[in-house]
Amino acid sequence: MSKAKQKGTAAETAVVNYLRQALDDTEHTIHRETLHGTRDIGDISGLKIHGEFVVIEVKNRKQYALKEWLAEARVEAGNADAPYYVVAFKPVRVTNPADYFVLTDLHTLARIAGHGIIEEES
Repeated sequence: MSKAKQKGTAAETAVVNYLRQALDDTEHTIHRETLHGTRDIGDISGLKIHGEFVVIEVKNRKQYALKEWLAEARVEAGNADAPYYVVAFKPVRVTNPADYFVLTDLHTLARIAGHGIIEEES
């Protein structure tokens, strides 16, 4: 496994472990996804908001590509039929996953805050 792959796997595992503990997920519903080729559905699944699944794309890179990462999460949410998507990314020199950053677009935030009742964008 390449060093970059190891870093990504470590960040994904840290996010899963943090969310399981923070949300008392004793059933291990929150989990790392396997690769699905061109129909990837995010790095982490099993988290729900308002009964709907959230796609979580995890990044552990020194250079941030926020626009590209968010576009990737959006496509993967579509592949997973999930209305919500976020990118969780590890800031440089941060070790505690509770301090990782989370990125989404304003429309997704409004849908979350509006309990999912805001209409989809056309």
